[in-house]
Amino acid sequence: MVFLFRTVPLPEGEGLKNLGFIQSIKELLADVWKPIALIWVISVIRTFVSQSFLTFIPVLYSREGHSLFSAGVIVSLYNIAGALSGVISGHLSDRIGYKPIFYSANFLATLSLYLLLYLPGTWIYLNAFLAGFFIMATLPLAVAMAQEFAPRGKSMISSLMMGLAYGTGGMMAPITGRFADIYSIRSTLSVLAILPVLTVFLIYWIPERKREP
Repeated sequence: MVFLFRTVPLPEGEGLKNLGFIQSIKELLADVWKPIALIWVISVIRTFVSQSFLTFIPVLYSREGHSLFSAGVIVSLYNIAGALSGVISGHLSDRIGYKPIFYSANFLATLSLYLLLYLPGTWIYLNAFLAGFFIMATLPLAVAMAQEFAPRGKSMISSLMMGLAYGTGGMMAPITGRFADIYSIRSTLSVLAILPVLTVFLIYWIPERKREP
């Protein structure tokens, strides 16, 4: 921390210092609040689905006879794939844009989550990797997309997308637990797996941003 403090230059201000918290939000979101709200809702839904699977898939397969080591491998593959997908999806979005990545990742996320739930045997490890890869692929892209809509307030936008959206989605995981107690874990996760593909309708309404060549 001392090394970074001494070597990393201070970031430039965004010209919002004297506006206050509420006025800063009004200034940032005055003309772009609709696309920012859509991106935020999509981020919350995907985080909710991602954290629910991450939390309850190990419980499900442990109950069905998998060892704790096996459950740990499943979780590790899920998380490692999610980390890799953020880098890959970011690279691809620089070339073909954000929305094609969102569309394809959402469709494939739903498919891979169902495969994780219902394809038996050793396929579970491959499907855990694919599920983590696609369900987390667009989470960092949501931050970058929102920053393009509100370039003056990148710090505020990042906190809305990473802190508030991810936190809200994560806090909704107990809802999954409650329904899992009533209807079973697999049935509840089966319903949640539909949500990524349903958000395609929200993605459609996000306006395209002109990208520099």
